[in-house]
Amino acid sequence: MSQNSLSSILNQNKLIGDNFTDWKRNLLIVLSFEKHKYVLEKDCPPVPKENASSMKSMIFDNWVNSNEIARCCMMASMNNVLQKQHEGYLNARDIMHNVEDMFGSQSHKPGIPIKDHMLIVIGYLVEAQSHGSEIDADTHMEMIFESLSKEFIPFRTIFNLSGKNMSLRS
Repeated sequence: MSQNSLSSILNQNKLIGDNFTDWKRNLLIVLSFEKHKYVLEKDCPPVPKENASSMKSMIFDNWVNSNEIARCCMMASMNNVLQKQHEGYLNARDIMHNVEDMFGSQSHKPGIPIKDHMLIVIGYLVEAQSHGSEIDADTHMEMIFESLSKEFIPFRTIFNLSGKNMSLRS
């Protein structure tokens, strides 16, 4: 699958505010496929000292490169107003935290049957895979949990504590 095919997902679904949940799901698909999603989860490693091993330098350089790619994907997939608000951010993770603070409450709405919500989310994942995206089971579950409303926090806690290996087929 070409990089342009996945990037088109973000181009077609630019963040405008009320579509945050869809935008984030699509962004995670693209970053996961491109192997850059980890910068949203892990801090930047320390700047290596001049006499640091080549491995430490390589880890740092890879993180900086992945962060820039993730940051650019995020910025390019926002409307102009949001781009302007975030142009001073150098870290993709900081952008995500700020956007989540602004729009993050748009997940599964209480009162909507969970079955209907799950069918929509699974449909998006199937669509991404039909475009050639390879999304691992952990990312599937993370995307689903991220889309659920706060009333499902106890379920997620129990799921994580149980250590069960589940997939969408379970």
